[in-house]
Amino acid sequence: MDRVPTADEVRAELRALDQLDRKVVGGLVVLCMAMPRQVRDREWLAERFVHVATVAHGFAEEGEAATDDDVERVRLYARLRFDPVVRATLRLFVRTGEDLRARGGTPDFQAAQAIVAGYLGAD
Repeated sequence: MDRVPTADEVRAELRALDQLDRKVVGGLVVLCMAMPRQVRDREWLAERFVHVATVAHGFAEEGEAATDDDVERVRLYARLRFDPVVRATLRLFVRTGEDLRARGGTPDFQAAQAIVAGYLGAD
């Protein structure tokens, strides 16, 4: 990414995603906000993507083991959707940081979450 995406660009990119993708973006961006130093580590992103996708698919229920079919669905999802979902996540993460900067004052996690929710809820 060579520049900060505009708010309209981020909204358009998120609108193009389906509901499952948006859930994964939401989970990933929260993890990126919690651990911003890890964001450039592709292996860390890939691991978090699989974890969040597993939860978003509903396979991380307490005490339930995923079936082989469940695992294959997450693998297929990861293979097909990793690049566009991670790209949207990173663009939303950067846009959120810019929005926080533009607000001024001391940024906090709650303000960042509100901004992310606003983008994810925009249709």
